[in-house]
Amino acid sequence: MVKIVTDSTASIPPELCTLLDITVVPIPIQFGAETFLDGVEPVRSYYERLGAVAEPPSTSTPSPGTFVDVYQRLAGETVISIHVMGTKSVLVNVARLAASMLPDRRIHVVDSETTTLGLGLLVIAAARAALQGQPAEAIVAWLDRQVPRVAVFAAIPQLTQLRRSGRISLGKAVLAGVLSIKPILYLGQGVADVVDKARGWETAVERMVQLAWEKAGGARVALAVVHTDAEAAAKALLAQIQSRFHCMETMVAEAGPTLAAHAGPGALGVVTLPLD
Repeated sequence: MVKIVTDSTASIPPELCTLLDITVVPIPIQFGAETFLDGVEPVRSYYERLGAVAEPPSTSTPSPGTFVDVYQRLAGETVISIHVMGTKSVLVNVARLAASMLPDRRIHVVDSETTTLGLGLLVIAAARAALQGQPAEAIVAWLDRQVPRVAVFAAIPQLTQLRRSGRISLGKAVLAGVLSIKPILYLGQGVADVVDKARGWETAVERMVQLAWEKAGGARVALAVVHTDAEAAAKALLAQIQSRFHCMETMVAEAGPTLAAHAGPGALGVVTLPLD
């Protein structure tokens, strides 16, 4: 049987991981000398720490040994290991290194070229296919076709964490903080960049939704709204926008500490995965 592995940047609710038999490798987040394990410790604990420290947290990568242990624990004949974009993280290469250390195992490592529920929706679809008995080769081929199509757009309420993280090329958007202009990020196809900006939060959110709609191009989609410590706003946004898309399924999820370490609290994102 095919087993699916991912990392905690996928932002999949724990109960869904259990239901779909998805194994999640937690991402370590450093608060000085203290380590927080994303996907293991409660998200609320993370935000409490985030609000209590002057220096921003930083994310790190699980060791090759961690992946080797995970792969060895799985009883499945084949493993498909799907991970956060390789252009912004070495994690997928660490997973590949671990797979090479187990030459007798059939392990496919896939770069999702995205993060949060962009990665998560790919993983969920792969896990469903695995549970239905689809062969690994067919699932990997489907992932190869869908990776270029999945898209994440995110509206960021403030620039502090993005400036500190250094992971996003802000360019002129750095100057926008003085003018109350909010950046809109695109996360997909290995890109994590500011693609637009809008004056005021409501305008930024609407522009983010419009960009997501244009990217979907009228296709049937799995639609998700993700957030960083803004669940009520995320649920309200999904209720407001889902009729604009040809939705096959919808969900709301916490984007998680890994993304919040860069975006800060209060961010909203719209994720689409075409299902045609």
